Amino acid sequence: MKSDLPARHGTLPALITVLALADGVLHLSLDFILFHGHLFGFGSPSGPPPGAAPRAPRPPTAGPPVRLPLPLNELFLLNFIGYVVLVLVFWFGPRLLGRWRWLADVALIVYAAAAVLAWLDMGRPNPMGLGYLSKGIEILLVIALVAHAWVLLARHDVDGSSAEVYSDVR
Repeated sequence: MKSDLPARHGTLPALITVLALADGVLHLSLDFILFHGHLFGFGSPSGPPPGAAPRAPRPPTAGPPVRLPLPLNELFLLNFIGYVVLVLVFWFGPRLLGRWRWLADVALIVYAAAAVLAWLDMGRPNPMGLGYLSKGIEILLVIALVAHAWVLLARHDVDGSSAEVYSDVR
């Protein structure tokens, strides 16, 4: 029995899909929980994000905190849309990317890591425990994606052909 059995039977891609979409839906739900469904416009509350731990003053040499490019409610919506698009790329990657299929995994890893880093920069807000839940999902997602990319790259090295690799992974 091969070590990549979960990937061969679609368990790993299905898990990645569920985790990515769950995190996207969780961020979209924050628009309704925190901003009462205001998806566009300046719906961000004044002050630190709800549930954020109070921040210690930054040392003068640290520079200003990173300013968000959009209101937080719009970023939550874009997070959801981004996960939907990346999941589609993940599933259609074998046709679109061929032997470079693993780049879809890397894109999802970078996307999840960016969400974790943004959360840390905002002071680790945790409204109703959803901040920690989201970060847990993102960590599991990154682990699953690393495993998936590992299987893709390892099988490609062994088989030498990408067609067999992709038909087995999905």
